[in-house]
Amino acid sequence: MKEKPTMTFRLGDDFYDKLDRFTKKVLEEGFELFKEEFKNIDGFYEKALKDTSKHKALTFIRTPKHLYLIEALYYQAFEYINREAFNKAEETVIILPDCLALMGDKCKRKRKKLGKICTRCVPNCQINRIMQIADEYNVEGYYSKRALTEQIQKIKKRKPSLAVIGISCILTMASGMRSAKEAGVPSRGVFLNFTGCEHWAGKPFPTETAVERVKAILEEKYGLPDQKP
Repeated sequence: MKEKPTMTFRLGDDFYDKLDRFTKKVLEEGFELFKEEFKNIDGFYEKALKDTSKHKALTFIRTPKHLYLIEALYYQAFEYINREAFNKAEETVIILPDCLALMGDKCKRKRKKLGKICTRCVPNCQINRIMQIADEYNVEGYYSKRALTEQIQKIKKRKPSLAVIGISCILTMASGMRSAKEAGVPSRGVFLNFTGCEHWAGKPFPTETAVERVKAILEEKYGLPDQKP
């Protein structure tokens, strides 16, 4: 007897009604829960809609508040899915955003084959602080390239059992985690606390992130530095 194909899912007649109710509930509760964090998005969005300049990221910054929440949810789902595989991978690399560099364009990062690296040029730069923590675990860090999937694939050739920690804004985190997935690498992430790059600000300014969260991810995987084998 010929075996029937297995369906991964099958939509019922009321699927779209259920999805509509579910989405409205998530958005309503999410906007209320994150009303303080998201309070400026609507104003920024309205301003971006009126922008008639030739801003290269105009389509990107015209992102409504709904999608900030959905992208954050996507990130959190990846966190749940990837955690076990991330912790089992033998090596870890941190992918860093340009906008986190305190010195901006004057940052003295050094070019390497797998990406630019921090040279520790400014003591109070958050990237310097992150890399000091990374040093305790023998973890490397590279500034992100535009071709992120290709960059991660190249790193993986050198480190076959690889996991990645990415640092980025809400609207680019999930896409970065998808890039890592395409490269066959489990990832975790830490959001920027706010945006300050040229996409969002007329005059770019340094961003910030939760450095302690990066440290906590490494501690969960490897233990405290003095407990490493």
